[in-house]
Amino acid sequence: MPAAGIILTTLQWFEECLRRECKVFYFSPNSRPNVRGLQSGSTCFVLAKPHFKAPRGEWAFVGELTVKDVRLVRGEEFGDYASKAVEVGAPFPRPGEASWVIEFEEVVRYDRPVKLAECNDIRTSTSRKPMSEWVILGFTYIRPEDAPSVVEAIRRKARGEGPSHDELVEKLLELGSWLNFVARREEPTPDGSYRMDVTWRDAKARAPLKAFEIERSESVDAALTKLVHARHAWNCDQLWLIVSDEERTDRARVLVGPRVRGTPASIRNRLRVLSWKELHDLHSALKPHEELLKDLTKR
Repeated sequence: MPAAGIILTTLQWFEECLRRECKVFYFSPNSRPNVRGLQSGSTCFVLAKPHFKAPRGEWAFVGELTVKDVRLVRGEEFGDYASKAVEVGAPFPRPGEASWVIEFEEVVRYDRPVKLAECNDIRTSTSRKPMSEWVILGFTYIRPEDAPSVVEAIRRKARGEGPSHDELVEKLLELGSWLNFVARREEPTPDGSYRMDVTWRDAKARAPLKAFEIERSESVDAALTKLVHARHAWNCDQLWLIVSDEERTDRARVLVGPRVRGTPASIRNRLRVLSWKELHDLHSALKPHEELLKDLTKR
């Protein structure tokens, strides 16, 4: 996937662009946005403010556009682009000025706008802070190696879906590390019959104390079978089922309840059911305190 980007603009520009079917976004004359790395097929997210002075809490991803071309256009040449652009905010470049221009093939409006604050679980390979805390000005460049994960994460939020299976696994691994457990992914049981999504143990040489499986609510039977096996193989003290398609934990418990009641009594009292949202919220709340947690839980 090519590089991606974030265009910060206003909701007025986005609405006018859709209404007039424009195909050009231009930056303020003589500004220098880092758009050179974009190419045909790049995805640019439209991060819109309700108005120019809107507080950051009101910014939201309202859609995306697919790049056709990027170029620096002189004011004398801009007449070729003006009919395909919307003059909202910055004026069109005049003779003697120049603007960077993104030509795009289509604009997609999200059914569900994604508030920037919701993106506290999206990072790139080099970012120290989540996207919700990035300094975002006119344009933010996302490198090709990071674009696929960022694009999919924002699209998934726009569809109203939770984090992917791999993202939930990563959260469990990080939580375990912050609490000074030895956290492992895809660990095979001693007989090699199953691989557990995540295990936590208090020392490398010891058996896991906790085993985690992540499943959708309509297909939890395999996860429960694996958790039963983990209990018998390792004598795990706690077994955790993360329901990956349900935000509310109470509803998740109701959805999987009949199948949980069908499991052996040996695990029912040790099994906890969580929604992806509860795991996500816990991870987000503890993330700023990870170093303190590591110090507090040293054994």
